[in-house]
Amino acid sequence: MGGSRMALSGLTGCRGWPLFSGNDMASKTTDEWYDDGLSLLDSGFFDSAIECFDEVLSIDPQHARAWALKATALTGRKRYEEAIECFDRALEIEPENAQAREGKELCLAGLAREEEAARLQQEAAEITGIPEVPTSPPKEPITTLYTVADGLVVDAVRGLAADEGEAWFVYGKYGGASRLNLRDQQLQTYTTDDGLVSDAVRCVVLGPKEVWFGTDRGLSRFDRETQEWTIHSHETGLKADVINDLAVEGELLWLGTESGLLVLDSLTSRSVICPGGPDPQGVDCVLVDGSRIWCGANREGGGLSVFDKKVETFQGIDVGPWVQGMQLLSRGENRELWVAKRDGLTIVDSTTFEVEEIPLAAMLVTGIAVGVKNVLLSTARGVAVVDVRGEGPKSEVVVERSEVGRGHHVSAVCASRTREWMAIEGQGVLCLAHSP
Repeated sequence: MGGSRMALSGLTGCRGWPLFSGNDMASKTTDEWYDDGLSLLDSGFFDSAIECFDEVLSIDPQHARAWALKATALTGRKRYEEAIECFDRALEIEPENAQAREGKELCLAGLAREEEAARLQQEAAEITGIPEVPTSPPKEPITTLYTVADGLVVDAVRGLAADEGEAWFVYGKYGGASRLNLRDQQLQTYTTDDGLVSDAVRCVVLGPKEVWFGTDRGLSRFDRETQEWTIHSHETGLKADVINDLAVEGELLWLGTESGLLVLDSLTSRSVICPGGPDPQGVDCVLVDGSRIWCGANREGGGLSVFDKKVETFQGIDVGPWVQGMQLLSRGENRELWVAKRDGLTIVDSTTFEVEEIPLAAMLVTGIAVGVKNVLLSTARGVAVVDVRGEGPKSEVVVERSEVGRGHHVSAVCASRTREWMAIEGQGVLCLAHSP
């Protein structure tokens, strides 16, 4: 273990681990932290956005907008109680802050505390002098289907990533990657001719300023501002070729590969296979959770393991094989890892590692995403909606079939703050745009 630790410590870029270097943090101003947090929030990187707003508030505790936006990010993680506390801090500083008041109303509604939400509306009317308009029924989302006729390479999309400005679609064994500009609704496809290291793109992840693609020949990075490409491959020192999944943590990338979990410093191009596992070694899903990296294997004999960056060891969690995807959520005071498996949903307490199983064998689950209002599961028979009813230990997880894609194989699902995306085999990509 000693030799491996020295190898890992040679990298830089991650908070709370030998890889992290604090020089760039110390040089940032309040406005820069705020702008970074806002960009991360818009891209759906809630945890990283929270860290940025915490930096703002450590410098200026009276920054009402930072309190409100931190609360918005917490709401995105469904951590409603914490979000309410932050919205309250914003309202203490700026009582007329409409964003904080509306955000708190949403949190109270999410916790089924309608009476408190109604009182808050009345307080808003008294402060502004404007009577509260009766709430109209919620609008149905606007549905748009993108097909080959719109510019998709094929109608079988394997991976999705989206924020409020654009969406990316990848096709698996061939086809490259397609970018949908949500402002002008134009689709553009990129291949090896444009800068991809391979047309066989297996996964795509959006960062605040870049897009990362995992392929069968390494990684490609697309700069969203300059539209320039960078390649990390075996030729540049990358210690794996086939990239099944990836997670971005600042300048570090955590890669799920056939050789195990790999960490790459994107600034220096140095990469290291994390020592000690998992078993089996192939990693198909990766999720960053503070000082831990969750790894899932979508294969026979695979399952779930967690890599602790502090002690550089893996621990296996018995959830069974065929892990399709993972999301971090909060239910009451518990922070949980929701694991989508082929035959159901497994909820893991991230502190005690206790496991709750929700069998869904008839659905054949293919993926998971935190949607605009609920958790979404893509399945071989459509989309399923996961609802948490009640609070605390007595809360109940209920899974219901949606009419979206019903009867069709949905291969992937993702969401931004106002849109939900589903890849429907034989049709294309369906977008549900909700009212903000």
